[in-house]
Amino acid sequence: MTTTTGKALATGGGATIGVLMGLQVLDSVDGVMLIVFAPEISKSLGIDTAAMGLLGAIGGVMVALAALPLGVLGDRYRRTRIAGVATLAWAAAAGVLGVVQGYWQAMVARVVSGAGKANEGSIQASLLVDAYHPGVRGRVLGLHRAGQPLGIVVGPLIAAAFAALIPEENEPWRWAFAFLAVPALVLGIAALRLPEPPRETLTAAPRGAFAQLRQIRSFMLIALALGAFGLAVTTVPIYLNTLLEEQLGQDAAARGVITSISAVGGLTGAALSGWLSDRLFRRSPKACLHLAAAAFAVLGIGFALQAHAPDVTSYVVIGVLTQGMTFAGIVPLSLVVAGVTPQAIRSRAFALMNVCAAVIGGIGGALVTGAAEVAWGEQMAVTVVAPAGTVLAGLVLLASTRHVLGDMARLVR
Repeated sequence: MTTTTGKALATGGGATIGVLMGLQVLDSVDGVMLIVFAPEISKSLGIDTAAMGLLGAIGGVMVALAALPLGVLGDRYRRTRIAGVATLAWAAAAGVLGVVQGYWQAMVARVVSGAGKANEGSIQASLLVDAYHPGVRGRVLGLHRAGQPLGIVVGPLIAAAFAALIPEENEPWRWAFAFLAVPALVLGIAALRLPEPPRETLTAAPRGAFAQLRQIRSFMLIALALGAFGLAVTTVPIYLNTLLEEQLGQDAAARGVITSISAVGGLTGAALSGWLSDRLFRRSPKACLHLAAAAFAVLGIGFALQAHAPDVTSYVVIGVLTQGMTFAGIVPLSLVVAGVTPQAIRSRAFALMNVCAAVIGGIGGALVTGAAEVAWGEQMAVTVVAPAGTVLAGLVLLASTRHVLGDMARLVR
């Protein structure tokens, strides 16, 4: 039976999805502003490009490192409280970044910021699937994910506004991050007040819970697929940004605009895939895996085409498509993971998804793409690595279709 979105959202309340989507938006705005203001931050702190790159990367590393510990806590304690406290820590770090006077102070602020953001994958996703009716989980997860590209669209605009309003000698980047701390503080307090959805009581020890996840074949294959997916999405965009400058002559401001326009594709992809995933999941969970596999395959091919784009218009058009395919693949996978994992250990399941994409994909992507660049150059490295990683991810997802129905059947027994 089809469940209307309005009635189903009423079961979990508009506040839950509203607050958690808002956190997704702020997460992306924070990351984009760091990129946009990178030259100004480097100049202010007296650091070179390599040090600035490390400052940008450390937050992502902390997201991966903190995801599993937060997942363990999320399966045992009140998740809304964890999300709220983590967000308040992130808000404090954003405010501190606006007043730091040295590089290592900035590094500490970004470490705390990354650890606070780690609640997104492990805590927020499990909260949403428990809070809302199964008939609209796809739409809810799609709305939640849509916050990421929305932040990418809004972030450069906020940065541009502060750059225009604050004189250069007063360092606009500091004011921008201090401003970002305010909505983060408000949303952190709001998260503390969200209702905790009912769920099963966890009885297994942490090691037992992870052993239980390892026995779910479809979940393990999805996690492996996300590692292959990460090969493309963590490192390849950096190379594409370099090619956009070197091959198409776009400066930092122009690249920011291009990134914002392309993110509209992600916004559309997240919303549409949520709607479609709900319908496919009701018909057969296998169909959700087919959707994700197809989206990932198209994503990698799109990256390869972007590397050879003859002009900016072609690059942007393909970029809108690749952004859309990124979220069109992730949303149905989240729906399947919610369907095959026990409610009591779901926070850990979502945390492992992020760890596989960030650690296996991130480190592996940097090594593989770097080696390919040495051998063939930047353009051919993207051409080879991106399709190889995402097509491999798609094939692994197709293999997981053999197990998903059995895993779901065992879960309900």
